[in-house]
Amino acid sequence: MDLLQRQLEQRQTWLLQRRPPLLILAETEPLDFLSGLLAALGTGTPLLLANPQWQAHEWQQVADLVPRGYHGWGAVPPLAAQGSPRPLRTGLILIPTGGSQGRLRWAMHTPATLYAAVQGLQQHVQQGALHCLSILPLYHVSGLMPVLRSLWTGGQLYLARQLRDLEGAAAPPNLDLWLSLVPRQLQQVGDTPIPWLSQLAGIFMGGGPTWPALLDRAAAQQLPLCLSYGMTETAGMVCAQRAGDFLGGDRSCGQPLPHAHVQVRAEGQVVVQAGSLAQGYYPDVFPTPVLCTDDRGEWRGDRLYIWGRSSRKIISGGENIYPEELEALLLSSGWVKDIYIYGEPHPTWGEQVVAAYVPVGEVCPEQLAAWLRQQCSAYKCPKRWLAYPELPRTPQGKIQLADLLKGKNCLPSADK
Repeated sequence: MDLLQRQLEQRQTWLLQRRPPLLILAETEPLDFLSGLLAALGTGTPLLLANPQWQAHEWQQVADLVPRGYHGWGAVPPLAAQGSPRPLRTGLILIPTGGSQGRLRWAMHTPATLYAAVQGLQQHVQQGALHCLSILPLYHVSGLMPVLRSLWTGGQLYLARQLRDLEGAAAPPNLDLWLSLVPRQLQQVGDTPIPWLSQLAGIFMGGGPTWPALLDRAAAQQLPLCLSYGMTETAGMVCAQRAGDFLGGDRSCGQPLPHAHVQVRAEGQVVVQAGSLAQGYYPDVFPTPVLCTDDRGEWRGDRLYIWGRSSRKIISGGENIYPEELEALLLSSGWVKDIYIYGEPHPTWGEQVVAAYVPVGEVCPEQLAAWLRQQCSAYKCPKRWLAYPELPRTPQGKIQLADLLKGKNCLPSADK
């Protein structure tokens, strides 16, 4: 902590002297991330959180947004900043999230919206100090919020780079901890149990749907899961189970947190109002303080159940993936004539990305995958590649998904 304090003081001094219009934070080391985050919060410097693993396609989107004179800490490449469409307000915190057509967007949060989420959860679980164990990426809302919960409630914070760091490790001195996981990590815990996880205060589950067999295994291991519902735009959870609900047999997303009002419209669309709601996607603001989500669900009593989503969005390993982005990239390569990206169930990732494509010439899946990994983050890349002489489409150009899923006319040995 002495190292963190020294680095924090140095970075605060630097920000106060230079006053950059925006700080881009893409740190890979947790302590470096924390000192950058706290320095920005302490000085009111507008902050943009970035994934250190982004590739050229994603960083170009950052360049299109950020103002000249920005400063970056961590793995930020030189960017040809285009100038900001609108000045960034003091204290603004931009958290990345997938947008329409797969283009990155940044949810505009403030300390007030993030604090509302922390306070709402604190009241929901009826605890004072929230002690948290964080193993999710800190630039994600799911990794950032445990940090802020500990910081703003006076709790203890334990950081690990990944779940594997906990395997075989001794239990923390304080087991009154809250942990957040995504389904992929819960699968890892099932394969390689960490005995002391069953003694934690609770394990919040988010990042996409968790399939019944995985939940059954978690119950058999007596893991104190708290299924939840939330997103970047709401600064994390707006519904969550309380400790003991899951092990008592509840499989809902729980009840609304005190700071949130969650409605389900007649057609099943989930609509959220909350003090933690982002103020828009930079540089645009929401026209109303209501978020009409892509999710569909229902209330059963006071418990929220999520059916699924209405768009083509794929959630794989807790990451949002938008097929339209990958289709546009691959079509630009000149190596495919036609392509359709979709998700299919996967026992570890929840869903995996599949590419059905019409190749140009003798191009193979390995070439397409290698090219795509240079354009975007590796987690977005298809795990299966299915080549076709042509894709089944209607005269209007709409994909005939039923035929595609049956594999009609798929070329031999195309599945890689």
